[in-house]
Amino acid sequence: MTDLSGTLFAVLAAIIGSLIGSFGNVVVWRLPRGESVAFPPSHCPRCDHRLGPLELVPVLSWLALRGRCRHCGAPISPRYPLVEALMAAVFLTVALVWPPLTSGLAFLPLWTVLAMLVMAALIDIDHYILPDALTLPAVVLGVLGAFLTRETLTSAAPDLPTPAAALVGALAGAGVLALINRVGALVLRRFADTKERLFPVSLDQVNVAAVVGALAGPWWGVAAGAASLLVNLMARRTLRLPEPLAYGLLAVALVLSMTTFTVPTVTAVGGSVLAAGAWALLGAAYWWIHDLVRPDPAGQTEDDQEPVAMGFGDVKLAAALGALLGWEKLLVCVLFAVVLGALFGVVGRLAGGKRVIPFGPYLLAGGLAALFFGDATIRWYLGMLGVG
Repeated sequence: MTDLSGTLFAVLAAIIGSLIGSFGNVVVWRLPRGESVAFPPSHCPRCDHRLGPLELVPVLSWLALRGRCRHCGAPISPRYPLVEALMAAVFLTVALVWPPLTSGLAFLPLWTVLAMLVMAALIDIDHYILPDALTLPAVVLGVLGAFLTRETLTSAAPDLPTPAAALVGALAGAGVLALINRVGALVLRRFADTKERLFPVSLDQVNVAAVVGALAGPWWGVAAGAASLLVNLMARRTLRLPEPLAYGLLAVALVLSMTTFTVPTVTAVGGSVLAAGAWALLGAAYWWIHDLVRPDPAGQTEDDQEPVAMGFGDVKLAAALGALLGWEKLLVCVLFAVVLGALFGVVGRLAGGKRVIPFGPYLLAGGLAALFFGDATIRWYLGMLGVG
């Protein structure tokens, strides 16, 4: 790409990003409230004045209005231009790292998925939820988007996952956090069984898939989850393994993998994670569609008061990031997220703050760091070990 065309595309990317950020502010406000993101048009939340084109220019309108509504004088949160600037920066960076001349249309799925995940993370900060309407489509788009890079990857952009690697990354992201969710909750419950009894698809399939996947590989784990679902459908009720027993069996399977009786330990861990991730995503997709059709689903008796180590929205967010990153950089993402969460948590406690920031925004921040710096981080780490 010539300097002129590269500069023009970078400027265009920043402008598009700022516009998407402006729309993202609408989504972040309206989606959790069940409002349409298209109607009514943008308006002042205080006086309901419909905003004109000159009041909707990203960042610049806020600066020109000095952060206040032109009609009623109500203050406009600085978060609006900050989100617009953040999205512009993300789009710009993607355009610079993966320009279309060398990477084809690879920037399109990156823009789309990252925009959706930024919106989801902002909603998580406000409402402690990661909407399925953003995270689950992002998983699909992340995997399908990898097909746009398959034919266009060159030596200038070898770090984007292939479709197969994107699928594995999505399953790994869902599986790692799903197992943290289940094992962590089991510990917090002092090894008492969960009261969750969803029918016909539930976390039982995740548990069964994790155990069998560790013993025989991911495909057998997925098949075992399908068998569990079939048994439930035939019995017309949930037939399940208690979670203490399921994860006791998983521990035994991982110990056996250190011997010569079963698959190697790396294969056992991978099989357990991928199989669990597959059923975590299948279950999440089922209940999302089910709730869209029947907003108050009969028979859903999950106990929201049970302690959790990781929200299930984070499972779906990690899957979307895994599709963009592949499983290797996903590990870098999780490492960055944990470190950032710990640092900000300590600083917040020392500063006396009581506002708790959920894990989703840290996970997204870790994902962005891994996307742009993951390969360099992996090379540095392997160099420290004297590998490569």
